[in-house]
Amino acid sequence: MISAAALSPGKTLFDDPQLQEDLAEVRRISLGFVSTASPLIRDTLLELFGSGEEKGRGKMLRPALVILAGRSGKWNRDRILPLAAAVEFLHNATLIHDDIIDNSPLRRGQPALHKTAGPRNAVLTGDYLLSCCFSLASRSTHLDNGVHLSRAVARICEGEINQNLGRYNALFSLREYRRRIAAKTAALFCMSLLAGAREAGCPDRLCLRFLRIGYCLGMAFQIVDDVLDYAGQDEVVGKSLGRDIREGVFTLPLIYALIREEDSIGFDQGESLRQLLAHPPYTEETVAAILRRVELFGGAELSRREAAVYLRRGEAEINGLPPGYTRRMLLELSGTLLYRSH
Repeated sequence: MISAAALSPGKTLFDDPQLQEDLAEVRRISLGFVSTASPLIRDTLLELFGSGEEKGRGKMLRPALVILAGRSGKWNRDRILPLAAAVEFLHNATLIHDDIIDNSPLRRGQPALHKTAGPRNAVLTGDYLLSCCFSLASRSTHLDNGVHLSRAVARICEGEINQNLGRYNALFSLREYRRRIAAKTAALFCMSLLAGAREAGCPDRLCLRFLRIGYCLGMAFQIVDDVLDYAGQDEVVGKSLGRDIREGVFTLPLIYALIREEDSIGFDQGESLRQLLAHPPYTEETVAAILRRVELFGGAELSRREAAVYLRRGEAEINGLPPGYTRRMLLELSGTLLYRSH
C-alpha cells in the first residue's frame, strides 16, 4: 500500500499543471455563465469567480475532486468541466448562506459577502448560484448527476439545520457531531467524486469506492477545520479563534475536552467547561477560558487523531483505485489535509 507520507514532501495536487489547466477552464466556464446575471449581482459574481484563489477564497477543491474522478474513466472535457463548475456554484452558494446565518464577518480572511453587498443582495446571490448549479448541470451532465446534486443540497441543509438546533447544547454527543459534519461537509465531497466518476462511465463498484473516499476525506477535512478554530492562527485561518464557541457551535475539540475533563475526577484548575458553557452568550473572557481548558485537556490533539483515522481509511480506499493519475493525486490531497493551516 502506498502512503501519502511516501509522496513528495510539500507537494499538493494543486501544483499539478494538468489540474491547474482544468480548473482554469472551470473558472472560465463559471465566469461566462454569471456574466449574463442581473446587474444587481453581476459584478459581485464576477469578482467572486474571477479573483478566486488570488484573494484567498479557496482553491476549488470540490471541482478538483469532480475532475480527478472524471479522469479515472472515459474523460469527456466538455461534460465533466461544466459539471465541476456546477459543483463550485453549489459550494459557493452554501458558503454565502452560511455566512449570512452565522453573521460571519470574514470568509477566508476577506470580508464576507453580506458585509460588503448587504444581506439582501447576498441572499439573492446565493439563490442565483443555486439556480446556476442546476441549470448548468442539466445542460451538461446525465440526469443522475442532477439527482445527486439535489440530494447533496438536501444533506447540506439538514446538517446546517441540525447545527442551528444544537447551538449552545453542551450535551452534544460525538455521534451527533459526526452525523452533522457527514451531512454538512462530507456529503459534498462524496457527491463531487461520485458525479465525476458517473460522468466518466466508471463501473458501479468503482463509483462506490469513490463515495467511501469522499466520506473519509470530507470527515477529516471538517474535523481539521474545526480544530483550526481552537489551535490555528487568526491571520492564517482568516477568522478569530473561538468563533464557533461564540456562536454556540460545539465541535469535536470541545466535545473531547468535555469528555476528558469529566474523566479527570478531582482535577481542579478553575471553572469546569460545563460551568463556563452554562451561561451564553459568552464574554471574551469566557471564550478565552474555554479555549485554555480545551488546550489543557488536549481537545485539539484528540481531534487531529480522529481526523488521522479517517485519512488512513481514505488512503486504504484510494490505494484500491487503479494505478495512475487519479490515485496519485488523491494520495497527495490526503497527505496535506491533516496539518493544513487554513
